[in-house]
Amino acid sequence: MPLDTVLCLDTSGSMAGRGMRELKKAVREFILGVQETASKHNLRENVGVVEFGAKTRIVQPLTNNYGAVLRAVDNLNAGGSTPMFEGLMEALKEVLQNGGVLVLSGQKKMTPRVILMTDGHPDDKENVLKAALSFGPAGWQAVGLPHPIPIACVGCGGDVDGDLLQAVAKLTNGMYVQGDIGQLSEFFRRQVLLIRFAAQFSHDMRQLRDLMVLRQFLAQMGESVDEDELVGLKTLLLAMLLCAADDDSDDEELDNMPPLGSRVRRGRDWKWGNQDGQGPGTVVRHKSDGEHACNEGDTTLFPLTDCSFET
Repeated sequence: MPLDTVLCLDTSGSMAGRGMRELKKAVREFILGVQETASKHNLRENVGVVEFGAKTRIVQPLTNNYGAVLRAVDNLNAGGSTPMFEGLMEALKEVLQNGGVLVLSGQKKMTPRVILMTDGHPDDKENVLKAALSFGPAGWQAVGLPHPIPIACVGCGGDVDGDLLQAVAKLTNGMYVQGDIGQLSEFFRRQVLLIRFAAQFSHDMRQLRDLMVLRQFLAQMGESVDEDELVGLKTLLLAMLLCAADDDSDDEELDNMPPLGSRVRRGRDWKWGNQDGQGPGTVVRHKSDGEHACNEGDTTLFPLTDCSFET
């Protein structure tokens, strides 16, 4: 079963001209990367396309006919407003109808992903958040999904509602990056490389969880990624790996530890440098094997023995 990726693309009027040219260029490079991954790494990927603008529709259902995907994207035209909620619901419909689960070596499984690209503010912000909930851990069962689906959000230009896209990413355990429209190809290229990373280290869950290993892998591929995007890529990958959730299924809340949700700061035995950003974190897990962990800065797990507790 191939990996499934649905591209949910903003084709509103503000994308006219350079925006559409850069979007089509980025998707073309993404498809070329997907083809190379299939041929060199034996990992096939289906790609579907949804547009939201003057028209909101599934332009191309999930397929590994990459020529059909490119033709569909080449025929997109900019116009209208930004009905992002409707676009996300079309993406959800496509995943429900045609999405599946990829099985990697070592029996690790990967969910589909949605890549959401926009350059502006949506028509209905509140409903966009409701749509995101339907993809994420809080709402996937209610809409009939077999598992949560992460959304990778990319905002282009200065008019993007970054707070909204960050919220969408957080609700779905996805990621968010923002940049100029000319950087869109870089974002799509890293999405390709993320799947190659998963294929290369599918035999070793520790490697897949290791931020430094991911950084080194991307550097070998010629990519220099800032810390925020690197953490986002890791978050997205772990959300796609069903076995990552399964590995944590034996976690339990222990009576002799601070309750889950407690706030913590670095303690006197702290040895993790500046990785906490000198800010507080949240207790998110009690490991039954004694490796209790806290989430400093809401991104990275650390032993609770290295933390002190807020009162």
